[in-house]
Amino acid sequence: MKNLLLKDTSLTVSKISLGTVNFGTVIDEETAESQLNFFTYNGGNFIDTAHIYGDWVPGPKGISERIIGAWLKKTGLRHKIVISTKGGHPDLAEFHISRATPKEIIKDLDESLQFLNTDYIDLYFYHRDNPDIPVEELLGVLEQARADGKIRYYGCSNWPLDRIQQVRRQEFPGFVCNQIMYSLADINEFNISDKTLVLMDREIYNHHCETGLNVMAYTALAKGYFTKKATGQSMPAQTARWYSNMSNERIYAELTRKAHSLHCSVSELELAFLMHQSFATVPIVSFSNQQQLEQGIKSCDLVLDHETVEKLNNMKKYVYQGAGSESLFTL
Repeated sequence: MKNLLLKDTSLTVSKISLGTVNFGTVIDEETAESQLNFFTYNGGNFIDTAHIYGDWVPGPKGISERIIGAWLKKTGLRHKIVISTKGGHPDLAEFHISRATPKEIIKDLDESLQFLNTDYIDLYFYHRDNPDIPVEELLGVLEQARADGKIRYYGCSNWPLDRIQQVRRQEFPGFVCNQIMYSLADINEFNISDKTLVLMDREIYNHHCETGLNVMAYTALAKGYFTKKATGQSMPAQTARWYSNMSNERIYAELTRKAHSLHCSVSELELAFLMHQSFATVPIVSFSNQQQLEQGIKSCDLVLDHETVEKLNNMKKYVYQGAGSESLFTL
């Protein structure tokens, strides 16, 4: 598997990051361990998790981190793995109350270190922003954690562009990565109920082109929207609400045509598209089965020409700000 060096860091990571949001819930521990083994055996070294992952089911808190930590202890591979995790997510029972505060981020970070069986986190993220706290105060606690050796680098997840731009005006080194919802598919923003999520729009995309700020793309396969269309699978209602629109019909036609000519799967081409942006973009992908995992790994070796990438980029509208006439989904 090919690797890349993240800009402004010494982190050399695999071109795809193994998403672990379902570890300990939909994915049991045995299957999770199997995925980790297969991913690393085939050259993957970048694993993404979050302190909140798994907390929506009864049982120990931080179950995803705990499973990864147990695997790291069992295999002794910590020095070969780049770990990304996130803290400061709101409590699920009190979602309206921000936990992106210096006090809560220290608590989450220390617990993540414990659960992951490690002395340091390679790349640590604020999982949400808190506009009521100045950016220099939020960065200050991460700078101290970096000085203490608890983290190597830090970034943001679901931060609006204006706050990211404020960070760049501080005296601190600042964020080295933005973890954001980003895929080839255009998303119906008006159907996203969680308004704390930040979606890659044209303005944010242009910012990354101008600055070269690294991206980790979550929901990188648009919940399998294009794959389900291509294979005739039933489309879950939420997936249709998020992605069913005329823009994606046009993208899908070009995507399937190009995938056929390259003799690759639709999902491989989707992931490769993200990897071929002008700024380093690492898709975070969670896999339900072995076939999906194998296709994810294969996508890292797929080479796209500039014309293909630009054609798909030019077809994208990125985000629909309102329902309009192009949404194809009706209740």
